[in-house]
Amino acid sequence: MSMDCRNDCLEPLIFPKKIENRPGLSRIDYRIGTYSDFREALLRKLNTDPVLAPWTHRKADDPGIALLEGASILGDILTFYQELYANEAYLRTAQWRESVADLARLVGYRLSPGLGGKATFAFEVKRDKPVVIPRGFPIKVQVEGAERPVDFETTEEAIACPYLSKFNLYRPTTIQNFPTKMSVFSMETSELEQAEIEINKDDRLLLLDTTIGPTDNSQIAVVKEVEEQFERTVIKIEGVWNKGEGLKKIKAFKLGRSFRHFGHNAPPQVVDKSDPTAKLIDIKFNRKLHDKTEKALTEKWSIQPSIESTEIPLDSEIDDFVAGSKVVIQGLKSSNGVEYDNVRNLIISLFKATNNIWNLLLLMLFLQYHFPYFNYVIDFWNWTDEEIKKALKAILSWNTKNKLKNVFGGTIVRDVKGARSGSMTWGALTGSSTIIELTEDMDDWGIIVRPKKRISDTLETDIRNLSIHETIGKRALTLTNTRQIDSSADGKSLYFYGDAGTYTQLDKRHLAFVKKDGTSMQTFVETEDASLSDPDRTKLRSLTLKTPLEDSFTLDDFPLEKPKVTVYGNLVAADQGKTEKEAVLGNGDSRRTFQTFKLPKAPLTYHDSPGETPPEVPELQIYVNDCLWKRVPSLFGRGSREEIYIVREDAKGESWVQFGDGKTGARLPSGIRNVVAKYRTGTGAYGALKEETTVQPGGKLNRLNKIQLPGIVTGGSEPETGDNAREAAPGKIQSLGRIVSLKDFESEALAISGVSKVTASWDLVDNVPSVVLTVMMETGRDQEFGEVQKTLTRYNRCRGTQRFPIDVRKGEHKYVYMDVVFGMDSTFREGPVKKAIKEALGASGEEGNGIDGSRGLFGLHQRMFGQNEYATRIAGAIQNVKGVVWAEIKALGSLLGSSDKPSELDLPPEPKPLNPVVSCGNLHILS
Repeated sequence: MSMDCRNDCLEPLIFPKKIENRPGLSRIDYRIGTYSDFREALLRKLNTDPVLAPWTHRKADDPGIALLEGASILGDILTFYQELYANEAYLRTAQWRESVADLARLVGYRLSPGLGGKATFAFEVKRDKPVVIPRGFPIKVQVEGAERPVDFETTEEAIACPYLSKFNLYRPTTIQNFPTKMSVFSMETSELEQAEIEINKDDRLLLLDTTIGPTDNSQIAVVKEVEEQFERTVIKIEGVWNKGEGLKKIKAFKLGRSFRHFGHNAPPQVVDKSDPTAKLIDIKFNRKLHDKTEKALTEKWSIQPSIESTEIPLDSEIDDFVAGSKVVIQGLKSSNGVEYDNVRNLIISLFKATNNIWNLLLLMLFLQYHFPYFNYVIDFWNWTDEEIKKALKAILSWNTKNKLKNVFGGTIVRDVKGARSGSMTWGALTGSSTIIELTEDMDDWGIIVRPKKRISDTLETDIRNLSIHETIGKRALTLTNTRQIDSSADGKSLYFYGDAGTYTQLDKRHLAFVKKDGTSMQTFVETEDASLSDPDRTKLRSLTLKTPLEDSFTLDDFPLEKPKVTVYGNLVAADQGKTEKEAVLGNGDSRRTFQTFKLPKAPLTYHDSPGETPPEVPELQIYVNDCLWKRVPSLFGRGSREEIYIVREDAKGESWVQFGDGKTGARLPSGIRNVVAKYRTGTGAYGALKEETTVQPGGKLNRLNKIQLPGIVTGGSEPETGDNAREAAPGKIQSLGRIVSLKDFESEALAISGVSKVTASWDLVDNVPSVVLTVMMETGRDQEFGEVQKTLTRYNRCRGTQRFPIDVRKGEHKYVYMDVVFGMDSTFREGPVKKAIKEALGASGEEGNGIDGSRGLFGLHQRMFGQNEYATRIAGAIQNVKGVVWAEIKALGSLLGSSDKPSELDLPPEPKPLNPVVSCGNLHILS
């Protein structure tokens, strides 16, 4: 090594080089010289020696020169290792994980071992009986990135129910009132069973708004389509029903045969032969509704036999009419009623105001005055108070359109008391007929009120308008609107389709929701007491979600038809680790202190336990003379008789168990093969299930059909790297296992598997002072962000002050583009120089090309959240690369788009702008 000289004189040699390193460097320069420096120094010494001056041969074929060459090589090797060891002696500059571990151990920090992954599995079982899943049941999973199947074991015993293996949930719905026009109805399917009816295509249904009184709102409809939807049957009719606007429900009868009143087709005139002059006489087609009908023409022409008010002769002879069935009579002629808009309001006001009988009688007088029909139908002076109240309730129920009009409705429903066959004459028509007897006459008040005393009247109806329909089934059906989307639903409840027994099994149960694209979420649900009604019925029952639907799930994902989300109900937690065969570690010797044994297999499985310090807990049990000893983090400060041990890992990842010396922890008692270990092995699993693979059981389980992985494996990690320990160790040592300062939060978060970068700050979240942690996950582990939130919350609860809430936010990369022009030294090759430039810049996505940009300008460990970058700094980083003479930035800025994958982002249009400064928000890191 020599100083620059402008002349042709021999440059002075500076050897050995003076060691000078300013503070804060990432690497120490500790070499006094390299091979060329040693060789040059030795040859110059050779030239200055008067005795050896004539020795001018300098090639290695001379034994003397070869000796000097060898000494130079030796010096080069020694100084190389001197510099290497010097760097490994300091935490900031150490590169080897072993060196970092040894240095950190001096101040009480141990590098975290590899952690086993955690996952939740869904068990699908067959048949109809529950299956007990034992604790420790083995499962094998092919995880993305893992070369071999990963072993898991269940952490608790669980009971798997066949009917909860795999099912669907549905969004909340409501049944609204009828619109103006309606062609699709629904009803409880159980009504069909109770009425002993089947509804099929082309069946006829009579739709009417009431069955307790006469109505004009009736219509015969033909069934177009029938479909079962959960506990309801959906019926679609030909045409529309437009008579039920505002109604909540209507009645329907399935119709059988239809008949006409005997005599409807009688000749309208007959010849009167009693008179010497023959003449035509008109036939009357009216019949009485409250009295016996005896004459239809004159005194000379009578109906034979007479018809009681409760009898209807049919136009055909039927021998299978069933007593107790119902008939629907249509075509009753309405009387000339008077509309009066205020009648209903008056009834309601009087009925609510008082139960005084005189006010109620005043109402009756009002009705009698305005509706002459009341004059001779109702003798209310002989009614009791209860009968008057009953009459008023019936009027209110009947008067559904806020008007009292048309005292007679067009359609009524009556019960059949019996039927008989006979001959019937109406005018000039004589023939056989079946006469059905009704339990009540056909007047409209007969079914509503029953006064003690009735006054005969002469109300009549035209038999030509009457149609009598036979009904099928034991009772009328109740039709409502179909289920409609409940727009007020807030995503906190869904509906389960099943009986009450199955429904109760869901209370406080852990469920997993999985879409077809693999998106998943897990939550707990609770049942509602109101949904326990009708225990034997299979119907929709409401479930309350403990955690509302996440952003990736909406109520639209839970439609009534063609569900998009599969729900798994038999969830069992499991963690990574294979239980190895019990191993005899060796013999105890009470004469020896700090006896140490190596576990036969590695790596020992560790799992995270927030309440422990450090939080990594091994899956290990040590038995000495068949007694379980306790694992502790350290022997320091322990009693002399405590049966304890510690576990440590060496540089190769092997695990060692160490016991006390009789002062800090008890010594092992003497014995042959009396130290036994039960342990599990396996760490580092995380990620999704590998494509085209399935979860396999590691043991036999009766009636097991399939095991699913609804989600991903989380929490697994390899042993802590030296780079991470170099950053986390100082903070962890200062915190002493407690979480108080912002630096403590950062150190604890950085030690969580999957976290690559973190920063903590104070901020107001919804006007509440909070600790805000911005966390950057490692590549491919973004789905584990939720686990990081839970872990930090547990840390704060177990080892923190809990004075402030923790708000964990997800950090993201913000990718930049740049166009660079550089001048290169002609003595360097272009390929290596370009590679060195990319490493100096910290280019991402080049790992497959052998480029490690982790320590470059844009390397993750070199940057902070919200840190800006400058074009001048980028140019300076490039010019510091060996072989680069000059560099110029032609374009610089942020890529366009919102994806977290650089390949999916867009470059700005040409010409690309050159921004002297590239900035980013507090949740982003420039990459």
